[in-house]
Amino acid sequence: MRFIWLLFIIPFVANGQHAVIRGVAPLAIGQEIQLRVYDDPISQKERVLASQIVDVDGSFELKVAPYEVQYAMLQIGQDCADFFIERDKDIELTFVPPVRDANEPSAFYQRHFFIPKITGGKSAKLNEQIINFNDSVDSFLERLYPIMVNRRSPQIVAKELALFDEKVLKDFAKAEPFVKDYIAYSLAGVEQTFLTDKERLYNKYLKDKRVQANNPAFIDFALQFFQGEVNKVLLIDKFEESKKAMQGREIFAAFDNLLHENPRLQDSFLRRLVLIAGIEQLFVHKDFDELKLIAALKQFGGLSSNSYLGNAAKNVASKHEKLSVGTVAPEIVFKDVNGFEKRLSDLKDTYVFLELTDATNSYCQRETNVIPNLKEEFKNIQFVTICVGNSADEMKSLQKQLNIDWVFGGISITNSLIEDYNIKSLPLFFILDPEGKLYKTPASDPTKGAQGELMTLNEMLKAKGRKSVGK
Repeated sequence: MRFIWLLFIIPFVANGQHAVIRGVAPLAIGQEIQLRVYDDPISQKERVLASQIVDVDGSFELKVAPYEVQYAMLQIGQDCADFFIERDKDIELTFVPPVRDANEPSAFYQRHFFIPKITGGKSAKLNEQIINFNDSVDSFLERLYPIMVNRRSPQIVAKELALFDEKVLKDFAKAEPFVKDYIAYSLAGVEQTFLTDKERLYNKYLKDKRVQANNPAFIDFALQFFQGEVNKVLLIDKFEESKKAMQGREIFAAFDNLLHENPRLQDSFLRRLVLIAGIEQLFVHKDFDELKLIAALKQFGGLSSNSYLGNAAKNVASKHEKLSVGTVAPEIVFKDVNGFEKRLSDLKDTYVFLELTDATNSYCQRETNVIPNLKEEFKNIQFVTICVGNSADEMKSLQKQLNIDWVFGGISITNSLIEDYNIKSLPLFFILDPEGKLYKTPASDPTKGAQGELMTLNEMLKAKGRKSVGK
């Protein structure tokens, strides 16, 4: 489903009402199918709500307890079908990804989204209406783009938008209530992209309007509308007050009070959502201590009575905390080439040089091939190579080719490792201390400075009178 807007999930409530997702995946018999959702629209942390192995006849059935209407994804391998689920309703669909060109380049762990074929169920109507609307938006934007390229006046663009708005409202006059709200704020997002009259946008779409926490189009429009507001207030208008707040014990509350002075941010839910999104941008600023920002988010997340905002704050904090120097390295449970399970946390009491790699990639192989030299020079370092998303045969081939005699194994590409270590490309390297905490994150590639980093570590330990990591 071609969603232009950021989509998310509202936390679940245990009310006994369920959504049932059933269908067939004839090309994935024996594979795991997962129903995934977003915890929040800021961190985009995903959560697996239900999973099963596709049956021998290609069928599957998943049952979850959603809150009203929610966006969800069915994932098998790197193929994803996205749609909406509704409380106390079912949906039937066919999971058959389109054929892709095997020679077409793709990024590491690039997922391939497609529109599932909806075949039945009570949620079919809502999904079909949203798919049809998204198709209409695609066609309209294709037609509008040449107008923008030819530098037509804003008045002409506004006229085109008004005509499209009128047509959509007529075509979807009998749409379900959620779809009407989704359409309204999707159009607001398009309007905001091309026309920048903030006062008119605020009066039309936000002033005295109820916050639609379960409408992804509303949330995305609001976050885009207030984008930069936190930076403006905390880094410019109230900079001295912000620095003072960073020295206190209630940082989040102090920031919240500063934002509350904006008459457009009087709704507490919207204001705090904007604040959490804005704090995400403060981590790169030298005047805002990263650990204090993490603590402020965790404190608010733990105390908030709104689980949705609480999850957003905790997820943003976790995202930055996981890979901070001095924090415990996220656990990795991997299997060696013989299928025996091992854990990264078992390798304590020594420094660890961790490599996450792709056994079939020539650049990755080049980096792995340098590790024997490092291993010879730094005998008290434990070297660990973990292949991400490779088959047992591919791992065995690499082990034989490079004569790997150190800790070696592999892990599934769909594992939480991707999220925990923020893997965007491979190879990736880290140095862990004897307590399992991150010492260097990330570390340099073996051909680009890893030796220097290990030598620096060696000299530091010698200076402190501790056991060195070298010969």
